[in-house]
Amino acid sequence: MEEYWHAILEALIDTARMLPILFIVYYLIELLEFKYAFKIQNSKWLKGKASPVFGAVVGCIPQCGFSVISTDLYTKRAISVGALIAVYIATSDEAIPLMILDYNYIPWMLAMIGVKIVMGIGVGYLANWLYKIIFKKSILTNANELTESNIAVENSEDEKEHSHEESHAIESKDEMTEENKVEATLHGGCCHHHVDTKSFDWLHPLLHCLKISAFILVINIIFTLITHVWIGESALTNFLSNSRILQPLLAVLIGLIPNCASSVVLTQLFMMGGLSFGALIAGLSVNAGLGLVVLLKQNKNAKENIFIILTLLISSLLVGYIFNFI
Repeated sequence: MEEYWHAILEALIDTARMLPILFIVYYLIELLEFKYAFKIQNSKWLKGKASPVFGAVVGCIPQCGFSVISTDLYTKRAISVGALIAVYIATSDEAIPLMILDYNYIPWMLAMIGVKIVMGIGVGYLANWLYKIIFKKSILTNANELTESNIAVENSEDEKEHSHEESHAIESKDEMTEENKVEATLHGGCCHHHVDTKSFDWLHPLLHCLKISAFILVINIIFTLITHVWIGESALTNFLSNSRILQPLLAVLIGLIPNCASSVVLTQLFMMGGLSFGALIAGLSVNAGLGLVVLLKQNKNAKENIFIILTLLISSLLVGYIFNFI
């Protein structure tokens, strides 16, 4: 019983040491989201030829809310499928804040970000190309529907038979300024918090820090018990080294869990020597936080959803195994 208390105490001390730095990191991330989330949402770069590049750069910002925002924009057809997948691949959720805490892992963190950005751009452009081939008919159908809709609107305007309610709605829409548009609230991330342009939420960085710290504490306790009480460090090391070929696959299965805890588990495993760099890349590349949950909920085109998920899975496993054996 004494060994269990010792493991819990050791995990508590390690987690407590992280708290001050972790709070500063999350505060800066929250400030970044507050300043740029709306600008990113309204950016013209989301639809153009460079959209996968833009998506990959935005995705590397360690904030799970960006994958949710990107998914919501995709369901409204305001962002290309390549940009969406680039965001999913590039995002690392809690990995970056955790790796910053130990300067020994900063080179690994930078390498991870670089690999995921390049991977997001490449897979994003590939996804755009494949999407045009696979969903050619639906693209043409949507274009025809849009043309017919525009013609109908033009005809109705020429006839000038709008009702009083319709006229009032149009006038209100015309009067809406760009500032009014961005005042809408964005909801995203594992905490379902909101972001607006008027007030900065000082409480959320602290709550998010405490939530992630709780995940870290639980994981630290479990791994301390495994390595010091239940299995032993040497036995665990031998098992992980012998199962290296399965690590990217196992990491991908963990990464598919739609919660901040999955990225915490993957990062902690890597920092403890339990995961290879290739497995970390595979798990974090497929880990889109709540983005996939929002996609399955809001996007009614099941074929598109399958296409996006399969593209994520295959590319993550492929790149993960490449780095696993380098």
